[in-house]
Amino acid sequence: MAEVLYIVQEGNAEPWLEDFLAAADGLDVAVMDPNAPPGAQFAGTVVVVDQGGHATREQIDAGAEGGVRLWQVLGTGVDHTEVDYIHAKGIALANTPGQFSAIALAEHALMFILGLAKNLREAEANCLAGRMYQPLSDELEGQLLGIVGLGASGRELARRARALGMRIQAVDVAAVPPEQLTELGVEHFADLSGLDDLIASSDYVSLHVPLTSATRHMIDERRLALMKPTASLVNVARGRLVDEAALARALGARQIRGAGIDVFGQEPLEPDNPLLQLDNVITTPHTAGITRGTSRRRGRVCAENARRVLGGGEALYQIVADA
Repeated sequence: MAEVLYIVQEGNAEPWLEDFLAAADGLDVAVMDPNAPPGAQFAGTVVVVDQGGHATREQIDAGAEGGVRLWQVLGTGVDHTEVDYIHAKGIALANTPGQFSAIALAEHALMFILGLAKNLREAEANCLAGRMYQPLSDELEGQLLGIVGLGASGRELARRARALGMRIQAVDVAAVPPEQLTELGVEHFADLSGLDDLIASSDYVSLHVPLTSATRHMIDERRLALMKPTASLVNVARGRLVDEAALARALGARQIRGAGIDVFGQEPLEPDNPLLQLDNVITTPHTAGITRGTSRRRGRVCAENARRVLGGGEALYQIVADA
């Protein structure tokens, strides 16, 4: 029995576990054995640190019976987390929101943008084939970047893109103070009613919004048809923001120039996923946020929340139950 129980995400233990344990020095922490019945493992547990937020209802039930007061997700998105079920059990739920992975996501999005501008896939193939001096690539200076979601990672991308001379426009559900837009170099800002205009005018469209019922497949066949044939799509947020079948058709027909994709509707990907067969797509295996910096920042806030709750206080970054 331990006051803090850590649930490892299968196949993805490190560096997350190591960094949490370092931050949690002095706390009574145990790591859950996935091959043992959950019941006894949760006895006396006050805080659960759920790496990735994939806990089962059986584990949540065991936590409620064991006296868990905080279910701490070590991650940002909770679209695959039993949010309502956890709240129904009377357990507080917290995550590690976007600011803890914002730098990593922004850098990854910028990597995609640079790779697409410089025709990285074609250039590498030419090197391997002995073809020199091709392809002709683009510069980012003066290119218009459309950021969908000006939260933590969207803002970090804006800062980096501005340094490269890109022009920036953005949409978000929340208002952003004019002085912050000026600091970020955002020329035009609108609420989501301006999304179509952003998509139609941008040279690069980068997604930085959570997955909700309202944002699922927000990039669909209709909106892909709005994009310029020279434009590219970047997604480091959530796979189901995009209708992947429609995207594959648009890319295959050269309706748009290219895409940089880190997240997918189904993970791991099937080998026959059409996006893996296209030469105008750069893919990475959901690694945009997986950096040592992200891991350390998330580990520290999870340990801080554990100390707060064990001391009788309230956790930071709680996800409030729907009314």
